[in-house]
Amino acid sequence: MSIMLGTTLYSMTNEWLAGQYTLSSLIDEVGRRGLGPGLEVIGFQSLRGFPFNVSHDDQRTLLEAIDRNGLVPTSLASNADIALRADQWMDADRSVEYMRPQIELASRLGFPVVRTQIGLTPEVLEKVEPIAAKAGVKLGMEVHAPEGPNTPKVQATREAYARIDSEFLGFVPDFSSCMRAIPVGMLDKLRRDGLSEAGVEALTTAWEAPGAPFQRYGQFAAQCAELGEPDLPVGFARLVFTMFGRENLEDWREVLPQVVHIHGKFYDVDDDLTSPSIDYEGIMRVFSELDRPVSMSTEWEGHAYLDADEQDAFDMVARHHAMCSRFLGAQNLATV
Repeated sequence: MSIMLGTTLYSMTNEWLAGQYTLSSLIDEVGRRGLGPGLEVIGFQSLRGFPFNVSHDDQRTLLEAIDRNGLVPTSLASNADIALRADQWMDADRSVEYMRPQIELASRLGFPVVRTQIGLTPEVLEKVEPIAAKAGVKLGMEVHAPEGPNTPKVQATREAYARIDSEFLGFVPDFSSCMRAIPVGMLDKLRRDGLSEAGVEALTTAWEAPGAPFQRYGQFAAQCAELGEPDLPVGFARLVFTMFGRENLEDWREVLPQVVHIHGKFYDVDDDLTSPSIDYEGIMRVFSELDRPVSMSTEWEGHAYLDADEQDAFDMVARHHAMCSRFLGAQNLATV
């Protein structure tokens, strides 16, 4: 087994939104800091007009930046957007036609994987598989918190995959699914917004409790009402129950044969190169059992609660690479 480390540009969301970089200079900075070799691009975030009207100039700019920095395209992240219209869900046929240009553009740009989302039903998956096969692109359903390998929606996808039986359908595990603690940065953000220590304790207790995410959030919100907590942090705390999953990391073994790419989600890395909120040693032990090379995009999502001037995303990605290298060992790291 070998894992090829890399970066998703989603890690640099704050820097991107602040206008500090163009797409070209952002990729140059990834290359300059040695944060490849893999590169994942978020279609709707990085490419104007995606996926229907990306100009030839923008496509060329992306490819030239990847090439001059010696990077390897790993995943083009698509969106299912089944709630694009407020009055109705996107039906199966519309979903297929919405995915088609995203898949075909990935093929033209040389990305071997398209990150898909849980909103694609088994019916849609069956209809888009021939499109992916023709394009030579693998579709990787992202398993992201609050989902896990054995939650009902993912189980339905696994059953569809078994029925369709195609090498072009797989999974993109996201380690937000199996966290061991709420990131300290998130708790500090809630404190700054006015949540009391009693509220923080109530949040931690609710997050660690059994039950569905929104059920646990409801219990937390009810307790906060009794405590007289401010509305702002209580509302923002909803993210704790959707972004930070508590599934068993050992369950990833069940989907290893179908992993086509990995999201190395993280929020924090200590000086001893461990993550307080995610058990990376345990996760890397499981994924070291892969029987083939797979790419992994380092995905720092601390920008959900930190501003660009509070934390340099490039530094965080570098720390994550060092942490993963520590737990994987040189024998399990792939290079170009």
